[in-house]
Amino acid sequence: MFYRSVSTPIVKPVNGLCNLSCSYCYASGLKECITGDYMRVETLKFVIDFFCCEQDHIEFIWHGGEPLLAGLDFYRKAIEFQHPWKQKGRKIVNFLQTNATLVTPEWTRFFAKNNFFVGVSLDGPKESHNQVRRYQSDKGSYDAVMRGVNLLRQAKIFNGIICSVSTLNYNSPKELFNFFITKNIKKLKFARVKNIGHCGDISSLTVSPSQYTDFMIAIFDLWLELDDPEVEIRDIQSVVNLILGGDKRECIYLGRCDQFATVYSNGSIYSCDSFPNMDTLRFGSVSDNPIIVRSNQRLKNFQKILKRRKARCRVCNWYFICKGGCARNCYEQFDSIEPLDEVCENLKRYFEHISVKIKSCGIIR
Repeated sequence: MFYRSVSTPIVKPVNGLCNLSCSYCYASGLKECITGDYMRVETLKFVIDFFCCEQDHIEFIWHGGEPLLAGLDFYRKAIEFQHPWKQKGRKIVNFLQTNATLVTPEWTRFFAKNNFFVGVSLDGPKESHNQVRRYQSDKGSYDAVMRGVNLLRQAKIFNGIICSVSTLNYNSPKELFNFFITKNIKKLKFARVKNIGHCGDISSLTVSPSQYTDFMIAIFDLWLELDDPEVEIRDIQSVVNLILGGDKRECIYLGRCDQFATVYSNGSIYSCDSFPNMDTLRFGSVSDNPIIVRSNQRLKNFQKILKRRKARCRVCNWYFICKGGCARNCYEQFDSIEPLDEVCENLKRYFEHISVKIKSCGIIR
């Protein structure tokens, strides 16, 4: 399938600015990297036009920090700027990831009216969540998050949970899984806490690829045992679908890392936001002509690295799933071609476990 480089925008209208100060936050350091935290309306117009002018289907991913800090009027303007493109036949979808503490009925009415899909960050039960996801005053955010989740549910725009897996919860997969099921939260994504935080010392929270794989294998077994088709765990659904011959996959298994572009408040375009703000991955600005951005030498260099990684990995039996893996998490350096042994071996172990279990259930032979 044809795809364009720099075509799926992860827009950070306030960069790393947030009303929380989470222990493992990777985005908070963006305040130091990019000046002028709030995106101006003129820049927002450039963002919409840049990504809509050459595509028929566009997904805007509004991210942070905390993207609701940009204010409701900012998103009203975004919808206003998208409208002429929709009239030209463009299919535009808006996703937003929030900590939910700022969600109000006014926000949910706006989201529902304009068909936003809103995901929330929640790290499980109150005690463990509040240990890491706190206000700057050190007060836990769990109660405020759940208020926001309930408002989003009532408006039928709740798009599930991202739960960070750290040393606080990786040893308790069953308790964590049951917590979400008990709360009737059935759309889940689990994310490994890695050593990329800025809000203080998080070394005690990071988990290794092996620990994370153990956790995800346990979650898969619980999911399989539950046998509830309404429970969707994004990574697991992706792997199962691919093993069964489908093509729906998480971004980390796309092998198209150059497709995703992070847009900061000043309009600068970088690669996927799992990377730090490196000059080698700045491809231009939304005020530039898209043709110029997509012909940027830095982007071409990035594409060459991705191509060499795929060539290296094609001999692997699991390449059809992994496609070389996440460009950031599977490699030691930006220009590394060999994947990290620990990451690679644990991915293989994860895929093998799922495949064997599916075969034992008689779903495939």
